[in-house]
Amino acid sequence: MKVVIIGPGALGCLLAASLTIKLGQSNKNIPELDLWLLDYKPERAQYLCEHGLILEENNRKKPCRIKATTDPAEIGPADIIILCVKSLQVAAGLQQAAKLVQPDTLLVAMQNGIGHLELLKDKQKLPSIVLGVTAQGANMVAPGHVRHAGDGLTRIGFLKSASFTKSLLLAKVCNMLNYGGVETVIVDNILDYVWSKLIINVGINALTAMHRCPNGKLLESADTLEKLSTAVREGETVARALNMELIGDPLAMTIDVCRKTAQNLSSMLQDVNNKRPTEIDSINGAIIAAGRKLGIPTPVNDELLQSVKEIEQAY
Repeated sequence: MKVVIIGPGALGCLLAASLTIKLGQSNKNIPELDLWLLDYKPERAQYLCEHGLILEENNRKKPCRIKATTDPAEIGPADIIILCVKSLQVAAGLQQAAKLVQPDTLLVAMQNGIGHLELLKDKQKLPSIVLGVTAQGANMVAPGHVRHAGDGLTRIGFLKSASFTKSLLLAKVCNMLNYGGVETVIVDNILDYVWSKLIINVGINALTAMHRCPNGKLLESADTLEKLSTAVREGETVARALNMELIGDPLAMTIDVCRKTAQNLSSMLQDVNNKRPTEIDSINGAIIAAGRKLGIPTPVNDELLQSVKEIEQAY
């Protein structure tokens, strides 16, 4: 089974290293894994080919070899494409994915926020699209060195209805991830989980970026906890007005994620630390835009978006 991970950031490297190491150690009867990382930076792809990946978890460093390239033609048709780029790079990632597609290919999109959903729906020439929502925490220590900073369930499900054959392939993807150490389940209502994850990100990402702190620190200050709570409740109000079936109590889940990933650096904080554009428009900005259409005020999300924009402008 040929699997291509587009985007060797924290999540992409975590998945690549976990699958390579743990499936290599597994005696399970699964198809042989032919795994590639597809990058857009030639120098980074070359580094990964020469040095491989280091997966750091439980205070242990586990190295593995990896195949990486910037040329989809070098890879050839893929069975599974896992799109791990940030929401701002989805369009470019989909252009690369289109060069890897065969009739039975599945594309698994693992973005934060909801800004990419319309783009995915419009790509008629792409294969069946699967959305992924993960509670895994990871951050890059150095090029090719990823730290697993928090465990959590991953959910996957089709964006639109799919054939029985594609459903069987999705089951193989689920098995592959589970055997690779990434606890995964298939759900029918994946959009509900996408929105539930969005609201968790609304509460965590911007605040960690503003305060330059790991997730757990947000619970140690009355001020940040209040902002987190209000931002989440604003997001919840918008989602319920759109008839989204949110999973559980969004605020309780957000606080639980902060506790379980206490040492994790959110993706937005990692972007700010590296002076990269953030996904603020696809996260808090998505809540603000939907709120405006519905006539629902979102003052704390407005404040968080403005603060992160000011950080970006000061790079």
